[in-house]
Amino acid sequence: ILSIALVILMFWSCDKFEYSNYQVNLDKKYANTNAKNIERLSAMHKDTITIAVIGDSQRFYDATNEIIKKINRTPDIDFVAHTGDLVDFGLQKEYEWMHDELATIKYPYMAVVGNHDLIGNGGDVYEHMYGDFNFSFTYSGNKFIFINTNSREFNFDKNVPNIGWLDNELADTANYNNAIIVCHVSHHNEDFNSDLKDDFIQTVRKYNKVLLSINGHFHDFGYIPPDDDNIAFFNTYSTKKEKFILIKIWGNEFSFEIIE
Repeated sequence: ILSIALVILMFWSCDKFEYSNYQVNLDKKYANTNAKNIERLSAMHKDTITIAVIGDSQRFYDATNEIIKKINRTPDIDFVAHTGDLVDFGLQKEYEWMHDELATIKYPYMAVVGNHDLIGNGGDVYEHMYGDFNFSFTYSGNKFIFINTNSREFNFDKNVPNIGWLDNELADTANYNNAIIVCHVSHHNEDFNSDLKDDFIQTVRKYNKVLLSINGHFHDFGYIPPDDDNIAFFNTYSTKKEKFILIKIWGNEFSFEIIE
């Protein structure tokens, strides 16, 4: 009788049993997070937009919670850009924990994929939870291009980053004023495919439309002022630092401040 009861209990609980830490079996509430948040953005044109930039939240749950409190107390933010490394080991449970944390941001947020997000089956979890590794949207005349630059995790494949996709996104110059690139690994870093570095820079400069390029991965703040092509480069803090960058964009100008 005991054996039969155990078998019945096992089958009854199958849908709740985790066979592996690397399984991908997400609840529908976690699906298509980036697309859902993009839909939340107002269609109304604004002369000045404000974005909060965070990154490398990984296992820093308490610090991320503090950052979110600061963001929620900051008025008039249009959306939050996360520069990747949402999680540390690519596990579905980590993704769920961090998603539940980030879902408490009162503003829409979008996240690009980071190298830690790709560990194990993490890439599959990211795609189920957030969508494509490469995506873009236009908001108040500004085109935000989120692109996978984690070359090392793809064995320095010639398609990561996907230069052709980036060129196609930037080529549509009639439909946006400025472009803002959001990625995890900077082209300055050794984890970026050095064979694609020149092509990436040339593509970014090709249409004279990129205003900012924002990345994470270094876990600390970095800023390179606009160069000869008027492109500024930012590196974001890890949420462990309990700081974030607040960027305002209007016309072809921008300003930024560090929120302690």
